[in-house]
Amino acid sequence: MKLFHLIFVLFAVLMWNGCIDDSANAGCPVEPEDNFILKFRYQGNDPNELFIKKIQKVDVFVFTDDGLFVTVQSADLAALTSFTGITLNLDPGSYQIVCWGNVSDKNHITPLKRSNRLSDALLYNTAARSGIATTNGDSLYFASDNFTLSPSLKTATKAENVIERILNFRSAHITVQVYTKGLVDKNAQGELLPPIIEMTGVPGGYNFAMETAGNPISYLDTSAFQNISGEEFTAITFLTPRFTDNNAIEVIIRKGSDGSILTNINLKNFMLENNITVDNTPEAVIPILVEYKEASIIISVPEWGQTPVDPEL
Repeated sequence: MKLFHLIFVLFAVLMWNGCIDDSANAGCPVEPEDNFILKFRYQGNDPNELFIKKIQKVDVFVFTDDGLFVTVQSADLAALTSFTGITLNLDPGSYQIVCWGNVSDKNHITPLKRSNRLSDALLYNTAARSGIATTNGDSLYFASDNFTLSPSLKTATKAENVIERILNFRSAHITVQVYTKGLVDKNAQGELLPPIIEMTGVPGGYNFAMETAGNPISYLDTSAFQNISGEEFTAITFLTPRFTDNNAIEVIIRKGSDGSILTNINLKNFMLENNITVDNTPEAVIPILVEYKEASIIISVPEWGQTPVDPEL
């Protein structure tokens, strides 16, 4: 009999803590003092829900309706796997919420105190602070909303009396993939070297309206050899803040042996010539293939088009 009771208690605990955000989660546990449930959604280019596949961390910033900072709360992958959202305990009033997804140590968010305002808040790549090139950025996502909590909700003790909102995220990054083929560049030991890829004129960060802010920065890293359909390429993926079709970004390919410039690509012109647009494109991808032949250099969109071979390369 004691074993039966123990199993029953363990089952009840698992049921209580196993709340998953789906159509049947109206009974998810809510702390009595929490009066606001915020659920997260993301679809991008896909009709299916992609939030947990694309976003592994969320930072939620709360401001009053006139822009005064109130609080910040974060949810990591473990928390988001159990419930794709958060609960908050807020006083009655009108609020603005700003959420960033996937911010890592590659980016920095302005530390905020109660005296700070929404207009003070910035998110920017750490390269903007150091003044040197960064190796990459984050696969950022963004969401914002306004809402009002009435005084009656503050005294609610039942989950059905708590206000609930669904927040739809949007992509706050662009994927730029650079492939090379046929480049012969060796070190002193005769080993083939992959090229160094640089991007200049990349937006340094955002304000909390997801508008680009700060001075442009540069990305710089060495590509890697990759076999695609039986052929050897080099490849690199850069994740940048969103820019427009009318941008001033340059993609520079340098020798791995001595850093000298091999090829300079004006990204705006490349996009125009190849009918690529990032404006109003949720999951924007720009693939560039540079082929080095004996007497020429051919710059084109690879045959796999705007579907990256490995988006996380």
